[in-house]
Amino acid sequence: MKLLKLLWVLLLVSMSTHAADLEKELVGKILNSTVRIVAYEEDGITARGVGSGVIVSESGLILTNYHVIHKVHKLKVYLWKDRYRKPHIATVTGTDPLADLALLDIDPWPDETFHIAELETNIEKVYAGVGVIAVGHPLRMQWTITRGITNAVNRLSFITPYVMLLQHDAVINQGNSGGPLFNLDGNLIGINTYMIAPNENYTGMGYAVQIDSVARSLGQMIELGVVIRPALKLNLIPLNEDVRNFIIQEEEPDPFIPNTFGVIMNFVEPDGHAAKQGMKNFDVIVSLDGFPTNDMREITSVMNTKQPGEIVYLLVIRQGEYIIIPYVLKTLEMSLDYYDKDRYSGAVPPPDPEEKDVEDSVEE
Repeated sequence: MKLLKLLWVLLLVSMSTHAADLEKELVGKILNSTVRIVAYEEDGITARGVGSGVIVSESGLILTNYHVIHKVHKLKVYLWKDRYRKPHIATVTGTDPLADLALLDIDPWPDETFHIAELETNIEKVYAGVGVIAVGHPLRMQWTITRGITNAVNRLSFITPYVMLLQHDAVINQGNSGGPLFNLDGNLIGINTYMIAPNENYTGMGYAVQIDSVARSLGQMIELGVVIRPALKLNLIPLNEDVRNFIIQEEEPDPFIPNTFGVIMNFVEPDGHAAKQGMKNFDVIVSLDGFPTNDMREITSVMNTKQPGEIVYLLVIRQGEYIIIPYVLKTLEMSLDYYDKDRYSGAVPPPDPEEKDVEDSVEE
Protein backbone atom coordinates (compact mmCIF):
# COMPACT_ATOMS: atom_id res chain seq x y z
CA MET A 1 0.00 0.00 0.00
CA LYS A 2 2.84 2.39 0.88
CA LEU A 3 4.56 1.53 -2.40
CA LEU A 4 1.37 2.32 -4.31
CA LYS A 5 1.08 5.70 -2.58
CA LEU A 6 4.73 6.44 -3.37
CA LEU A 7 4.23 5.59 -7.03
CA TRP A 8 1.16 7.85 -7.12
CA VAL A 9 3.12 10.75 -5.58
CA LEU A 10 5.96 10.24 -8.08
CA LEU A 11 3.46 10.23 -10.92
CA LEU A 12 1.91 13.52 -9.76
CA VAL A 13 5.35 15.11 -9.41
CA SER A 14 6.27 13.92 -12.90
CA MET A 15 3.05 15.32 -14.35
CA SER A 16 3.58 18.64 -12.56
CA THR A 17 7.15 18.88 -13.83
CA HIS A 18 6.03 18.08 -17.38
CA ALA A 19 3.30 20.74 -17.20
CA ALA A 20 5.83 23.30 -15.93
CA ASP A 21 8.21 22.43 -18.78
CA LEU A 22 5.43 22.89 -21.31
CA GLU A 23 4.54 26.23 -19.74
CA LYS A 24 8.15 27.42 -19.97
CA GLU A 25 8.32 26.27 -23.58
CA LEU A 26 5.13 28.17 -24.40
CA VAL A 27 6.37 31.36 -22.71
CA GLY A 28 9.70 31.13 -24.51
CA LYS A 29 7.93 30.66 -27.83
CA ILE A 30 5.67 33.68 -27.49
CA LEU A 31 8.36 35.97 -26.05
CA ASN A 32 10.78 35.19 -28.87
CA SER A 33 8.19 35.94 -31.56
CA THR A 34 7.17 39.28 -29.97
CA VAL A 35 9.10 42.45 -30.82
CA ARG A 36 9.42 45.94 -29.37
CA ILE A 37 8.98 48.79 -31.85
CA VAL A 38 10.34 52.27 -31.19
CA ALA A 39 9.03 55.00 -33.51
CA TYR A 40 11.04 58.16 -34.13
CA GLU A 41 10.29 61.67 -35.31
CA GLU A 42 11.72 63.16 -38.49
CA ASP A 43 15.09 63.90 -36.85
CA GLY A 44 15.57 60.16 -36.29
CA ILE A 45 16.62 60.83 -32.69
CA THR A 46 13.49 61.87 -30.81
CA ALA A 47 11.42 58.81 -29.83
CA ARG A 48 7.75 59.32 -30.59
CA GLY A 49 6.38 56.22 -28.93
CA VAL A 50 6.72 52.50 -28.28
CA GLY A 51 4.57 49.75 -29.74
CA SER A 52 4.59 46.00 -30.09
CA GLY A 53 4.63 43.57 -32.98
CA VAL A 54 4.89 39.90 -33.82
CA ILE A 55 7.13 38.06 -36.28
CA VAL A 56 5.12 36.11 -38.85
CA SER A 57 7.75 34.91 -41.33
CA GLU A 58 11.26 33.48 -41.27
CA SER A 59 12.39 36.33 -43.55
CA GLY A 60 11.51 38.92 -40.89
CA LEU A 61 7.99 40.14 -41.65
CA ILE A 62 6.31 41.69 -38.60
CA LEU A 63 2.65 42.48 -37.98
CA THR A 64 1.76 45.55 -35.92
CA ASN A 65 -0.91 48.27 -35.76
CA TYR A 66 -1.11 50.94 -38.40
CA HIS A 67 -1.41 53.62 -35.73
CA VAL A 68 2.03 52.59 -34.42
CA ILE A 69 3.68 53.59 -37.72
CA HIS A 70 1.36 56.42 -38.88
CA LYS A 71 3.51 59.37 -40.10
CA VAL A 72 6.60 57.88 -38.47
CA HIS A 73 10.00 58.53 -40.09
CA LYS A 74 12.14 55.78 -38.52
CA LEU A 75 11.43 52.48 -36.83
CA LYS A 76 13.74 50.41 -34.64
CA VAL A 77 12.79 46.85 -33.77
CA TYR A 78 14.16 44.98 -30.76
CA LEU A 79 13.93 41.21 -30.35
CA TRP A 80 13.57 39.40 -27.03
CA LYS A 81 16.95 37.73 -27.36
CA ASP A 82 18.67 41.10 -27.86
CA ARG A 83 16.61 43.10 -25.36
CA TYR A 84 17.96 46.64 -25.37
CA ARG A 85 20.88 46.28 -27.76
CA LYS A 86 21.45 45.79 -31.47
CA PRO A 87 18.10 46.92 -32.90
CA HIS A 88 16.97 46.16 -36.43
CA ILE A 89 15.90 49.02 -38.69
CA ALA A 90 12.44 48.25 -40.06
CA THR A 91 10.78 49.30 -43.28
CA VAL A 92 7.02 49.45 -43.85
CA THR A 93 6.04 47.06 -46.63
CA GLY A 94 2.26 46.97 -46.24
CA THR A 95 -0.57 48.97 -44.70
CA ASP A 96 -4.22 48.33 -43.91
CA PRO A 97 -5.57 51.39 -42.05
CA LEU A 98 -9.14 50.09 -42.16
CA ALA A 99 -8.07 47.16 -39.97
CA ASP A 100 -5.43 49.20 -38.09
CA LEU A 101 -2.75 46.81 -39.33
CA ALA A 102 0.67 47.30 -40.89
CA LEU A 103 3.41 45.00 -42.11
CA LEU A 104 7.08 45.68 -41.38
CA ASP A 105 10.21 44.00 -42.66
CA ILE A 106 13.57 43.53 -40.97
CA ASP A 107 16.67 41.80 -42.32
CA PRO A 108 18.33 39.09 -40.21
CA TRP A 109 21.91 39.46 -39.05
CA PRO A 110 24.32 36.90 -40.51
CA ASP A 111 23.39 33.42 -39.21
CA GLU A 112 20.39 34.89 -37.36
CA THR A 113 17.08 33.05 -37.37
CA PHE A 114 13.73 34.44 -36.31
CA HIS A 115 11.16 32.74 -34.09
CA ILE A 116 7.83 33.09 -35.85
CA ALA A 117 4.28 33.03 -34.50
CA GLU A 118 2.01 30.45 -36.05
CA LEU A 119 -1.40 31.80 -37.08
CA GLU A 120 -4.36 29.83 -35.75
CA THR A 121 -5.89 28.41 -38.93
CA ASN A 122 -8.94 26.81 -37.30
CA ILE A 123 -11.38 29.68 -36.63
CA GLU A 124 -13.61 27.24 -34.72
CA LYS A 125 -11.02 27.35 -31.92
CA VAL A 126 -11.68 31.08 -31.50
CA TYR A 127 -14.78 31.51 -29.35
CA ALA A 128 -15.83 33.22 -26.12
CA GLY A 129 -14.22 31.72 -23.03
CA VAL A 130 -10.93 30.62 -24.60
CA GLY A 131 -7.81 31.25 -22.51
CA VAL A 132 -5.51 33.89 -24.04
CA ILE A 133 -2.07 35.42 -23.46
CA ALA A 134 -1.19 38.98 -24.47
CA VAL A 135 2.44 40.05 -24.90
CA GLY A 136 3.72 43.60 -25.28
CA HIS A 137 5.31 46.60 -23.64
CA PRO A 138 2.60 48.35 -21.61
CA LEU A 139 3.59 51.57 -19.86
CA ARG A 140 7.24 50.97 -20.87
CA MET A 141 7.35 47.59 -19.12
CA GLN A 142 9.00 45.59 -21.87
CA TRP A 143 7.88 42.07 -22.76
CA THR A 144 5.08 41.90 -20.24
CA ILE A 145 2.82 38.84 -20.33
CA THR A 146 -0.80 38.95 -19.17
CA ARG A 147 -3.48 36.30 -19.24
CA GLY A 148 -7.24 36.28 -19.55
CA ILE A 149 -10.07 34.86 -21.62
CA THR A 150 -11.92 35.90 -24.72
CA ASN A 151 -15.13 37.69 -23.73
CA ALA A 152 -16.68 37.88 -27.19
CA VAL A 153 -15.79 37.24 -30.81
CA ASN A 154 -16.90 38.75 -34.12
CA ARG A 155 -17.31 42.25 -32.73
CA LEU A 156 -17.69 44.82 -35.50
CA SER A 157 -14.58 46.98 -35.75
CA PHE A 158 -14.76 50.57 -34.50
CA ILE A 159 -13.52 51.69 -37.93
CA THR A 160 -15.44 49.52 -40.40
CA PRO A 161 -17.91 46.65 -40.05
CA TYR A 162 -15.89 44.68 -42.61
CA VAL A 163 -13.24 43.88 -39.99
CA MET A 164 -13.91 41.68 -36.97
CA LEU A 165 -12.55 42.23 -33.47
CA LEU A 166 -12.04 39.83 -30.60
CA GLN A 167 -12.82 41.15 -27.10
CA HIS A 168 -10.75 39.87 -24.16
CA ASP A 169 -9.78 40.72 -20.58
CA ALA A 170 -6.03 40.09 -20.65
CA VAL A 171 -4.63 43.38 -19.35
CA ILE A 172 -3.30 45.66 -22.09
CA ASN A 173 -2.29 49.30 -21.96
CA GLN A 174 -0.49 51.93 -24.00
CA GLY A 175 2.52 50.12 -25.47
CA ASN A 176 0.63 46.88 -26.22
CA SER A 177 -0.54 48.30 -29.55
CA GLY A 178 0.26 45.91 -32.38
CA GLY A 179 1.23 43.12 -30.01
CA PRO A 180 0.10 39.52 -30.31
CA LEU A 181 -2.76 37.74 -28.60
CA PHE A 182 -2.12 34.01 -28.35
CA ASN A 183 -4.30 31.09 -27.38
CA LEU A 184 -2.96 28.52 -24.92
CA ASP A 185 -1.63 26.43 -27.82
CA GLY A 186 0.74 29.32 -28.55
CA ASN A 187 -0.98 30.18 -31.83
CA LEU A 188 -1.75 33.75 -32.86
CA ILE A 189 -5.46 34.56 -32.68
CA GLY A 190 -5.38 38.37 -32.76
CA ILE A 191 -3.41 41.62 -32.93
CA ASN A 192 -4.13 43.92 -29.98
CA THR A 193 -5.36 47.28 -31.20
CA TYR A 194 -7.63 49.03 -28.72
CA MET A 195 -8.78 49.22 -25.15
CA ILE A 196 -11.76 50.64 -23.35
CA ALA A 197 -10.94 51.80 -19.84
CA PRO A 198 -12.34 54.04 -17.10
CA ASN A 199 -8.98 55.79 -16.75
CA GLU A 200 -5.65 56.01 -18.54
CA ASN A 201 -3.84 53.33 -16.57
CA TYR A 202 -6.37 50.57 -16.29
CA THR A 203 -7.95 48.51 -18.99
CA GLY A 204 -11.45 47.23 -18.65
CA MET A 205 -11.69 45.46 -22.00
CA GLY A 206 -9.12 44.83 -24.69
CA TYR A 207 -9.79 44.44 -28.39
CA ALA A 208 -7.69 42.58 -30.93
CA VAL A 209 -8.14 42.29 -34.68
CA GLN A 210 -9.49 38.77 -35.01
CA ILE A 211 -7.29 36.19 -36.70
CA ASP A 212 -9.52 35.63 -39.75
CA SER A 213 -9.42 39.37 -40.50
CA VAL A 214 -5.67 39.38 -39.76
CA ALA A 215 -4.98 36.51 -42.16
CA ARG A 216 -7.01 38.11 -44.95
CA SER A 217 -5.20 41.40 -44.47
CA LEU A 218 -1.77 39.80 -44.20
CA GLY A 219 -2.16 37.97 -47.49
CA GLN A 220 -2.96 41.16 -49.40
CA MET A 221 -0.27 43.21 -47.66
CA ILE A 222 2.33 40.62 -48.66
CA GLU A 223 1.06 40.44 -52.24
CA LEU A 224 0.06 44.05 -52.95
CA GLY A 225 1.37 46.18 -50.10
CA VAL A 226 -2.16 47.45 -49.50
CA VAL A 227 -5.54 45.89 -48.73
CA ILE A 228 -8.44 46.53 -51.10
CA ARG A 229 -11.97 45.94 -49.86
CA PRO A 230 -15.30 46.22 -51.65
CA ALA A 231 -18.02 48.57 -50.43
CA LEU A 232 -21.78 48.77 -50.85
CA LYS A 233 -21.79 52.46 -49.85
CA LEU A 234 -25.02 52.02 -47.91
CA ASN A 235 -26.21 53.18 -44.49
CA LEU A 236 -27.81 50.11 -42.98
CA ILE A 237 -29.82 49.30 -39.86
CA PRO A 238 -30.65 45.68 -38.86
CA LEU A 239 -34.45 45.46 -39.03
CA ASN A 240 -36.47 44.28 -36.07
CA GLU A 241 -39.81 45.13 -34.48
CA ASP A 242 -38.46 48.07 -32.47
CA VAL A 243 -36.73 49.60 -35.50
CA ARG A 244 -39.84 49.09 -37.60
CA ASN A 245 -42.13 50.78 -35.06
CA PHE A 246 -39.72 53.69 -34.58
CA ILE A 247 -39.49 54.43 -38.31
CA ILE A 248 -43.25 54.21 -38.77
CA GLN A 249 -43.82 56.64 -35.86
CA GLU A 250 -41.18 59.13 -37.04
CA GLU A 251 -41.78 59.25 -40.79
CA GLU A 252 -44.66 60.98 -42.53
CA PRO A 253 -46.44 59.71 -44.50
CA ASP A 254 -46.08 56.27 -42.94
CA PRO A 255 -43.61 54.27 -45.05
CA PHE A 256 -44.21 50.61 -45.80
CA ILE A 257 -41.85 48.67 -43.55
CA PRO A 258 -42.19 44.88 -43.81
CA ASN A 259 -42.50 42.81 -40.67
CA THR A 260 -39.37 40.80 -41.54
CA PHE A 261 -35.72 40.53 -40.72
CA GLY A 262 -33.04 41.93 -42.98
CA VAL A 263 -31.29 45.32 -43.13
CA ILE A 264 -33.10 48.52 -43.99
CA MET A 265 -31.77 51.55 -45.84
CA ASN A 266 -31.33 54.33 -43.32
CA PHE A 267 -30.57 57.07 -45.85
CA VAL A 268 -29.87 56.94 -49.57
CA GLU A 269 -28.17 60.06 -50.90
CA PRO A 270 -30.05 61.28 -53.98
CA ASP A 271 -26.92 61.52 -56.16
CA GLY A 272 -24.89 58.82 -54.43
CA HIS A 273 -23.72 55.46 -55.69
CA ALA A 274 -26.56 53.54 -54.05
CA ALA A 275 -29.21 55.72 -55.72
CA LYS A 276 -27.52 55.22 -59.09
CA GLN A 277 -27.73 51.47 -58.53
CA GLY A 278 -31.48 51.75 -57.99
CA MET A 279 -31.72 51.74 -54.18
CA LYS A 280 -34.31 53.84 -52.33
CA ASN A 281 -34.96 54.88 -48.74
CA PHE A 282 -36.59 52.12 -46.67
CA ASP A 283 -35.61 49.36 -49.06
CA VAL A 284 -35.05 46.20 -47.03
CA ILE A 285 -32.27 43.85 -48.17
CA VAL A 286 -33.06 40.28 -47.18
CA SER A 287 -30.32 38.50 -49.13
CA LEU A 288 -27.02 39.19 -50.87
CA ASP A 289 -26.13 36.79 -53.68
CA GLY A 290 -28.55 34.31 -52.15
CA PHE A 291 -27.18 34.57 -48.59
CA PRO A 292 -29.33 35.97 -45.73
CA THR A 293 -28.59 39.52 -44.57
CA ASN A 294 -30.06 39.75 -41.08
CA ASP A 295 -27.12 41.79 -39.78
CA MET A 296 -23.79 43.27 -40.82
CA ARG A 297 -21.86 40.15 -39.84
CA GLU A 298 -23.74 38.11 -42.43
CA ILE A 299 -23.14 40.82 -45.04
CA THR A 300 -19.44 40.90 -44.14
CA SER A 301 -19.03 37.14 -44.59
CA VAL A 302 -20.24 37.51 -48.19
CA MET A 303 -18.47 40.79 -48.95
CA ASN A 304 -15.12 39.34 -47.88
CA THR A 305 -15.33 37.01 -50.89
CA LYS A 306 -15.90 39.89 -53.35
CA GLN A 307 -13.80 42.51 -55.11
CA PRO A 308 -14.54 46.13 -56.11
CA GLY A 309 -16.23 46.27 -59.50
CA GLU A 310 -18.04 42.97 -59.08
CA ILE A 311 -21.81 42.79 -59.44
CA VAL A 312 -23.81 41.31 -56.58
CA TYR A 313 -27.53 40.66 -56.54
CA LEU A 314 -29.63 42.13 -53.75
CA LEU A 315 -33.03 40.68 -52.94
CA VAL A 316 -35.00 43.71 -51.76
CA ILE A 317 -38.48 44.25 -50.34
CA ARG A 318 -39.93 47.53 -51.58
CA GLN A 319 -43.52 48.56 -50.97
CA GLY A 320 -44.50 44.95 -50.25
CA GLU A 321 -42.90 43.50 -53.37
CA TYR A 322 -39.71 41.48 -53.87
CA ILE A 323 -37.30 42.83 -56.45
CA ILE A 324 -33.77 41.84 -57.46
CA ILE A 325 -31.26 44.64 -57.93
CA PRO A 326 -27.91 44.02 -59.65
CA TYR A 327 -25.48 46.13 -57.67
CA VAL A 328 -21.92 47.19 -58.62
CA LEU A 329 -19.50 47.20 -55.68
CA LYS A 330 -17.21 50.17 -55.13
CA THR A 331 -13.93 50.39 -53.20
CA LEU A 332 -14.04 50.92 -49.43
CA GLU A 333 -12.00 53.97 -48.52
CA MET A 334 -11.13 56.06 -45.49
CA SER A 335 -9.17 59.21 -44.81
CA LEU A 336 -5.90 58.77 -42.91
CA ASP A 337 -6.83 61.95 -41.03
CA TYR A 338 -8.69 59.52 -38.77
CA TYR A 339 -5.32 58.61 -37.26
CA ASP A 340 -4.33 62.23 -36.68
CA LYS A 341 -6.87 62.44 -33.88
CA ASP A 342 -5.68 61.60 -30.38
CA ARG A 343 -7.42 58.25 -30.21
CA TYR A 344 -4.51 55.98 -29.42
CA SER A 345 -2.44 58.02 -26.96
CA GLY A 346 -3.98 56.30 -23.96
CA ALA A 347 -7.07 54.48 -22.74
CA VAL A 348 -9.90 56.00 -24.71
CA PRO A 349 -13.39 54.91 -25.65
CA PRO A 350 -14.29 53.92 -29.20
CA PRO A 351 -14.84 56.83 -31.59
CA ASP A 352 -18.35 58.09 -32.17
CA PRO A 353 -19.78 56.25 -35.21
CA GLU A 354 -20.64 59.64 -36.70
CA GLU A 355 -16.91 60.40 -36.85
CA LYS A 356 -16.15 57.41 -39.06
CA ASP A 357 -14.69 58.56 -42.35
CA VAL A 358 -15.52 55.36 -44.16
CA GLU A 359 -18.19 54.69 -46.72
CA ASP A 360 -20.14 51.75 -45.31
CA SER A 361 -21.74 51.89 -41.89
CA VAL A 362 -24.13 50.00 -39.71
CA GLU A 363 -26.15 51.02 -36.67
CA GLU A 364 -26.97 48.51 -33.96
